[in-house]
Amino acid sequence: MSTQLILSHLLKSRAAISTVLGMLIFVGILFTCVMPFFLYINQVNSLYERKIIEMKQFDQERSLEKLDVYAYPLNQSSNQISLYIKNRSPFTVEIVRVWINDQYIPYSIQIPGTNECTTEPIDVQDILPHDDVESFYIKVTTARGNMFPSQTNPLQYSSDYGWSGGHSFAINLVIEMDAGVYNFIISVTSSNGTTIYDEEVWVLHSVSLMRKISVSGPDTYHIRVVQTMGIDRTCERDVQITLEEPTKWVYMNYPEDFQ
Repeated sequence: MSTQLILSHLLKSRAAISTVLGMLIFVGILFTCVMPFFLYINQVNSLYERKIIEMKQFDQERSLEKLDVYAYPLNQSSNQISLYIKNRSPFTVEIVRVWINDQYIPYSIQIPGTNECTTEPIDVQDILPHDDVESFYIKVTTARGNMFPSQTNPLQYSSDYGWSGGHSFAINLVIEMDAGVYNFIISVTSSNGTTIYDEEVWVLHSVSLMRKISVSGPDTYHIRVVQTMGIDRTCERDVQITLEEPTKWVYMNYPEDFQ
């Protein structure tokens, strides 16, 4: 009788051990197969949420991006143009393309928030007309996908007379200098002595400065530019704006044209 009891206990013990082993195997399969799947799903959800936040930030920065772009020829007969770009955004903006009409030039320049820069000269010799007058529309594309046209559009070029202005009443002032630090005071007055433009500009290690100065209409305007770093030097010009030529380009070279 005692032998049967012992055998019965042994059989029950083996069944219990089998049950425990089965549970252990099930738990092992759960942790090795199911848990990694849940961890993967959690990582995917985290990545998705992070991408949503990044896209929202990207869209917000894109909507806040703002540039003032001024394209200008280096001189009246130049086959090169430069772009003066002012970043009015609080963050860095990267320029990736410069468009001239329907052609684009790959470009890479970063402009910190609220700063400005002047691009290196861009050669346009291949697209200038040889026996006609043509208008050029300049714009830039940013890395965030925005496009900003030049406020001096259109630039007009004639094979006989070179570059001329657009259709609005304006004076496009270009000051060229060697790379360095300069402080220019620019003022423009009308024929009756009214000051229509007055600005102090610091130039840091750039070789040119460009300003588009809007005027009210036909008149003779007096431009006075003073460079105040070191000894004050002044350059003055009278510019006549007419209905036939509403926009004039004015070029000054520092220090050659300054007394």
